[in-house]
Amino acid sequence: MTTLSATEAITPAWHYTKQLLFTPRRWRLLLKIGAVAFFAQMGGGLNGNFSTPGRHMHGVPNEISAMLWPILLAIGLASLVIGLVLLYIGSRLQFVLFEVVLRHDTTVAPIWSRYGSATWRWIGLKLLYFLLAFLCLSPLLIPAIIYFVRYFRSVGDGPPEHLAGFFVTIAFFVLALFVAILIISCGYVLLADFGLPSLALEGTPIRETVRRVWNLLRADTGQVLLYLLMRFILGLVAAFILEFGLALLCLIALIPLGGLAAVLWFSLHHGGLAGHILMIAGWVVLGVIFLIAFFIAAIMGFGYFFTFLEAYALFFLGGRYPMVGQYLDWFLVPPPQPIPPPAYPPYNSPPLPSA
Repeated sequence: MTTLSATEAITPAWHYTKQLLFTPRRWRLLLKIGAVAFFAQMGGGLNGNFSTPGRHMHGVPNEISAMLWPILLAIGLASLVIGLVLLYIGSRLQFVLFEVVLRHDTTVAPIWSRYGSATWRWIGLKLLYFLLAFLCLSPLLIPAIIYFVRYFRSVGDGPPEHLAGFFVTIAFFVLALFVAILIISCGYVLLADFGLPSLALEGTPIRETVRRVWNLLRADTGQVLLYLLMRFILGLVAAFILEFGLALLCLIALIPLGGLAAVLWFSLHHGGLAGHILMIAGWVVLGVIFLIAFFIAAIMGFGYFFTFLEAYALFFLGGRYPMVGQYLDWFLVPPPQPIPPPAYPPYNSPPLPSA
């Protein structure tokens, strides 16, 4: 496959995504693949934030504090368990999305079953990365946090005496946090877009996976940085368009649903207790219908964009990773014979297409 630049890979990735999701013209397929892409993105990147309450609850009586601690602990443990479950599901779905986009294979269940062991290796790599990233950025973050906390302790409950120092402190803390999040996010995108294919196709160990990503970054630094920039810009544009589209769809959906709610009001608000119960029940049903429709539209919209991002990563990587490029060449210019039946190697990678 021809090596494409970060800008050249956008157009074929867009057409490739349309071919995958819209050529069959089945909305259920769009919903299924969109859901895979949506939850792979949401659950695969350690998006959960877990925090513990402070040691002392200022202003809260000791009796109430003693009662709240078990509740807060239970909530924290439940949040941790839910976060770990979402991490596992999202990480495994990242492999599913990779193979769906790479091979145009929309049978999700068989793909899911092939990546059990690879998922644990991928989760271990992500946890190791975030731990090392935090350790490397701690010289930047910890002084900022300490300075921020000490400043506000010195301020107390009253307004700050020096507004300039107050705003400089806020700006310093926000800047440090932004830089840390930006660096960590860029590193994670490189691992997810350029490291996961090696895990999926060749079952490479963690060290070899990281080495390949690093070699790609060193060999083509300018294009990789441009890729990260384009990915960021595409994300901003897509977020604006999708949020505007969802808001417009909400307004359109509220017209008939609001009309039905008004009909319920005029019909039942004078009907006594039974009429009020039916009216409220009808409103609840209309609200559930609205939420379901909104959720489905969000999954389809954002799922389509996340699928495009996966295709964009593959087209950028295809000319630099021959195994990925071989699949993309097959689908762009398919030969007369079909892809042979699956004959998976020991590491459970998908079969290569026949030339």
